[in-house]
Amino acid sequence: MARVIENPRELILNEAKKILHNEGFANISIRRVAKECNIAVGTIYNYFPTKKELIVEMMTNFWKEYFYNIQSIVSSQETFYVKLKSIFNNLAEFIKRFREVWLNNELYSSPDYIESGLEKQNIYIHKLIIIIEDLLKKEVDNHSHEITKKLNSYELASFIVMNFISMIQMPYFDYALFESILKELIQ
Repeated sequence: MARVIENPRELILNEAKKILHNEGFANISIRRVAKECNIAVGTIYNYFPTKKELIVEMMTNFWKEYFYNIQSIVSSQETFYVKLKSIFNNLAEFIKRFREVWLNNELYSSPDYIESGLEKQNIYIHKLIIIIEDLLKKEVDNHSHEITKKLNSYELASFIVMNFISMIQMPYFDYALFESILKELIQ
């Protein structure tokens, strides 16, 4: 009689994540994941027809975890600038973990992974821009004034996200200075 596995998709993803975190990308293979799950290789192919699809799903879950954390910040009762700084700090931690786990030469040596990874990254950066744009709109409603005379809310949110990423990657620019510039823009 065949063994019944509750939530095999999650089992596969969890075991693949363990391999990734403990041994690195090079040790992830469909056969290796099947062995760790104690299931047939064919079972994995039912859920993830290729290693690429397994990796992209793991990366997607990584981003979803980040956005789950961001939602708790956004729904808090903190002020706009406290929320923004918390989002920045979470993004810094996320990027640090992302570098350690996902920015791997082996992963990005294949054009398929590069294309899929960049496509997902662009989707999630856009999602972060929309979240910050919504915060900006609430901030403007609370103070009943225009966001800026030159930028609309989406452009300003894009400016914030791109500066966050730049500040994280090149920590020469102080967050406090960025916040003071932003306050001048929004006044």
